Amino acid sequence: MGSIFFLLLAVVACSGTATPGPTAVASSSGTATPSQIPTASRTVVATTSPTPSPTPTLSPTASPRPMAPATLKTGPKMTIAREGQAAVRLADGRVLIMGGTVPFVGKCPMACIEPATASVEVYNPRTGKFTHNGSLAEARSDAKALLLSDSRVLVVGGGYGAPVETMEIYNPATGTSNVVKLPANLASLPEEAEIALLANGRVLIAGGSYDRDESTSNATLIFDPASGAFSDGPLMAKAREGAPATLLDDGRVLIAGGEYVKGGYGVANASVELIDPSNPLSQSTLLMTQDYPGTSTLLSDGRVLITEWGSYDSGAGCGNPGVSEIFDPRTESFTPVGPMITPRTGSTAVKIQDGRVLLFGGVDASCAALGTVEAFDPDSGTFQVVATGFPKITDFSATLLGDGRILIAGGSNGAWDQMTAASWLLEP
Repeated sequence: MGSIFFLLLAVVACSGTATPGPTAVASSSGTATPSQIPTASRTVVATTSPTPSPTPTLSPTASPRPMAPATLKTGPKMTIAREGQAAVRLADGRVLIMGGTVPFVGKCPMACIEPATASVEVYNPRTGKFTHNGSLAEARSDAKALLLSDSRVLVVGGGYGAPVETMEIYNPATGTSNVVKLPANLASLPEEAEIALLANGRVLIAGGSYDRDESTSNATLIFDPASGAFSDGPLMAKAREGAPATLLDDGRVLIAGGEYVKGGYGVANASVELIDPSNPLSQSTLLMTQDYPGTSTLLSDGRVLITEWGSYDSGAGCGNPGVSEIFDPRTESFTPVGPMITPRTGSTAVKIQDGRVLLFGGVDASCAALGTVEAFDPDSGTFQVVATGFPKITDFSATLLGDGRILIAGGSNGAWDQMTAASWLLEP
């Protein structure tokens, strides 16, 4: 998960390091055509943090719809313990679990780095089992993934210790994956870039860093999986990385929050912007929010729920969670909602079948992991607790199944040697 938290690794790897992934080959989608490299003239790094508008007073709301308590049941174990994996639900209802980090194996007399993995497994809700399903081309953790229009899966970025500045296309039918060949004038893809599948089947790649987090770019790229070609997209108004991207009903993309980096130091962005991928010569529209956006979830009526990271504290790593807002793309305006019952940062948000949004995981202002699940009701703008006893883990994956349940898999309790192969099924 891209986030505003930085991990400083000062460790010495020992024996038992990860096995290198297969050699990168050209993508089966075809050879990409050259495109303009995002250069220094296309890169903007902000020097000061945006000043949020005054926090508004929450408006009175209607009573929330009654919601029965959700149930959390133990699911089957994955084939291996892992955290930081990417997860995608396929058209046939199965769920791919790809990459991540796995427990260190072997003697380790000093500090050790858990190796990233390229392994892929699949969960079949009909059988209730996980099975091995081939491999990625490269080992990567905290990568982003999305299901393409042709049923293949695009996997972008990630890494552990060092970034993986490539992307690959995985074929679930064969269990194999090919690294996408970049044009000659594009040396690498940016790390911590955000991706979004557009209405025409192409992919927007927004922001990120082209120089190992020394600075952040405001460039975007458009990738066509059918031809393998890259082209320049619109410029963002603000340089940012690790910002959630949400495709809106009108074809624009909402980029929320993230951070910008200068000289290796990151500052959170208290803003969102609207990108029009159909007009590559345009620049996006910048809008200010009340706090630092953390999650961005498209609602059934076309609006977007934005929950906040809270006041960023680079020393403590946690802060006081801020106001949640609803963004209306028709008016380009924000309405405060909530508050949450237990304000949290770093949570996972999943829209369920009745239009509500479940939020679970994350930590409170003191960095304590939270074991409650809250539901946001767009009709009333209110939150309510619908489950307790959620496992106090981080870096898990959460995927909405076709029957309305949510598959939660893997993660750890924060300790380097406490990854789990467990899964849970959350039923609203």
